[in-house]
Amino acid sequence: MHVNNKYSLSIGHMGRLRKQIIVGARNYHKYLVNKVFKLICEDGTEVCIRFHISDFKHMTGLYSNLDDVSFYQKCVSGNIGVGNINAKQKYNWNTLRVKGNYTEKIHELLYKDGKKTLLLESLVTNTYVFPYAVINNSNNMCVGFVSNINRARSLRKASSSVNSLSKKSIIAIFAKSSGDVKYDELVYISDLLNVYEKNETLLNQLSDSLQMRFLEIITRP
Repeated sequence: MHVNNKYSLSIGHMGRLRKQIIVGARNYHKYLVNKVFKLICEDGTEVCIRFHISDFKHMTGLYSNLDDVSFYQKCVSGNIGVGNINAKQKYNWNTLRVKGNYTEKIHELLYKDGKKTLLLESLVTNTYVFPYAVINNSNNMCVGFVSNINRARSLRKASSSVNSLSKKSIIAIFAKSSGDVKYDELVYISDLLNVYEKNETLLNQLSDSLQMRFLEIITRP
């Protein structure tokens, strides 16, 4: 039992949160897990980020009687029960409801309206300084990243994530499976020629099919 578990949830609240985390875990599994995402910013800054199974529970903000991996697995399978969500929680219902809304669509951080996606450096919060964070203003979502591999750890409001060293527009997002050498998925790009000019060696990091797409546009009369 956590000493700061001071807010009680009703059965109805736990049932709603259960539905949200199931949807969120399935989207997390489909779009984000076992991938490396390369973010390229307007000034040429490049950052790679990752989403791990063991961090999903922490991002929901929920206390549970399950360990991190079991929590995630039961969410993906749909077998997590109301009884797996503690009645006493650190956050109040309104905060958990908002976190639940974000959890449901967490994949939209990268896969929705890239023009409103920004990279934050040194995001300062009440509890931690995140080396990097990504915000998407189209859905008011922010994810903070930790460790030397930049793994997602904190899911929060973009509107509350304003104290950072810098904000940079993201002009391209590429993805690859964790075990692959080259990026084979184009998640978002705003200006292909500008991306290429920022890093001419980028082509060598892309799969053959993505290289062909780049070359066709770059060499177009």
